[in-house]
Amino acid sequence: MCTNCMNGSTERYICPSCGKPADWDTNRPVTALPSKYILGGQYYLGKVIGCGGFGITYLAWDINFKRRVAVKELYPNKDVTRDRNGCFVNVILGQEEYVRHIKKRFLEEAQALYAFSSEPDIINVYRLFEENNTAYYAMEYLEGMDLKSALLKRGKMKWDQLSVYMNMVIGSLKSIHSRGLIHRDISPDNIFLTTNGRAKLIDFGSLRSYNNPNGLTTILKHNFAPYEQYRTNGNQGPWTDIYALCVTMYYSLGGVLPPKAPDRIMADKTVNIKQLCPDVPDNVAKAIHKGMAIMPQDRYQTVDELSRDLFGSQQVDAYVGVQPGQTTQASQSKFPHLEFIGSLNGKKWYMKPESSVVIGRDTSCNIQFPANTSGVSRRQCMVYVDENQKIWVKDENSSYGTFLNGQRVPPGGWLEASRGSVISFGKEQIRIC
Repeated sequence: MCTNCMNGSTERYICPSCGKPADWDTNRPVTALPSKYILGGQYYLGKVIGCGGFGITYLAWDINFKRRVAVKELYPNKDVTRDRNGCFVNVILGQEEYVRHIKKRFLEEAQALYAFSSEPDIINVYRLFEENNTAYYAMEYLEGMDLKSALLKRGKMKWDQLSVYMNMVIGSLKSIHSRGLIHRDISPDNIFLTTNGRAKLIDFGSLRSYNNPNGLTTILKHNFAPYEQYRTNGNQGPWTDIYALCVTMYYSLGGVLPPKAPDRIMADKTVNIKQLCPDVPDNVAKAIHKGMAIMPQDRYQTVDELSRDLFGSQQVDAYVGVQPGQTTQASQSKFPHLEFIGSLNGKKWYMKPESSVVIGRDTSCNIQFPANTSGVSRRQCMVYVDENQKIWVKDENSSYGTFLNGQRVPPGGWLEASRGSVISFGKEQIRIC
């Protein structure tokens, strides 16, 4: 198993999927668990994909369920050390109480995420456990990048693209708020844009019940945090997340951040979003600024109110899953679409640049075949349209193979397609139109 991508076996020491040596991990932190370590009797550890002051996140292979996952380990590096075997965690003398406290918070974060496992746009936690004198949780492995990285790489977004993602985030917040909870850390680096076109909320370390004011500590992210988060036991609620979300939209569209909330109290020098992004719709500009009001009572009190003013009565079209006969911006455009022949005969799926669709029998797939469909794997293949509208087909390490115009797509690899190409597997066919 290639520890760099966990996407298949190696051939002649070089992984055919990622093209790197099987044990390529040149920048592995010295504090990390060893590569190929079996954690919890279930997770074969690969490369380190994240490392901060309080934890380490690994790419891993779930031996039981045959899937890639991410495993997060509690490791407050200033307060603990590894023993000689590089696994067991020892707490530095005098730091025992502090480590107990952050371990409690770590477990609470995992438990909170696990409670939202049925929500499609909140990162899914599979298992929470303790080992090596510390705590871990395994969660879905996301392919893509966070919104902050996307903005740094590609620049400001247009509203027609951003609105698709914001609609998903608002749906997630609606679910969170309905349980009396608030996220308290909405920002571009906590919104993950997946390769299959979803926007998932991540990092629930600041999640709290807003019905218990004693639990609302002063935790914030400057520029994105509203005024009440700067105050001990401030009046926090759904309007707190709404402020941060509207700042996120302001930044994504305009490319700059508004002043910090306390600085706006004396003199608000926030530039109107219409000056930074003239083509943003008037209703959207008005909604963003209302959601960014300094005082909580002047903002939207629920995400439903915000959603109505942002989107009105129109359904936000994500450009995916369009059924025959529906009229959408996508179906009238030059964007490519997929037409299914076989078990899903007649189904169409429209795509826009920089979007993808995962096909298979698993419930996590965008296009899901019936469970008893022969010749179709749980995750069969992915189709991706890049920013230049080039079309790519990837085999998701399927059992029986994916074929493009009769040529087998390398397991875990990509082939370029074109309009008129036919994807086939089992008795199923998909025509790219």
